[in-house]
Amino acid sequence: MTLTPLSQALRQARQDLARQRPDSAADAALLVRLNRLQQAQQRERQQAQALLAQGAAGAGPRSNLPRKLAWGGSWFAGALLLAAALLLSFEPPALHPPASAPFAQADSGFLPVVSQEEWRRAMAGQAQAPVWLMPAELPRERLALLGLPFDASRADERVRAELMLHASGQLLAVRFVQ
Repeated sequence: MTLTPLSQALRQARQDLARQRPDSAADAALLVRLNRLQQAQQRERQQAQALLAQGAAGAGPRSNLPRKLAWGGSWFAGALLLAAALLLSFEPPALHPPASAPFAQADSGFLPVVSQEEWRRAMAGQAQAPVWLMPAELPRERLALLGLPFDASRADERVRAELMLHASGQLLAVRFVQ
């Protein structure tokens, strides 16, 4: 294998490239096409700018519509916040049991699970058939069934309670203990 000098290799590469080069007519045609494309793009840009200018001038109130909607939305949100603040400033009505409430003793802590009539009958007949107190552990979801606050994240836990049972075995009331 013989090594060719660098100058000879470069000369040969120059000649090969010169043979592959397009002629001047092809270069001129390509230049004309590029100029036409550039002019067409400039015309399209000018037309788009003219349409935008006409749209902004002719739209009138329509161009302000998004701005008006944004202001209206902010006023609406402010009104809702004000209404919520007013509602939170009022105290909820006191939950005083009426005079005919099932419990005469408010400090007993028992929550009845029977109707008022059954409760009255059980309390009236307590001398003949006393009620029983029975300790129990209930699923925490029972709190929700009784209308008490219930934390769903602690649903699998159990709650200690005392059950008030009639001598017949009927459940009368529940008291939750800590």
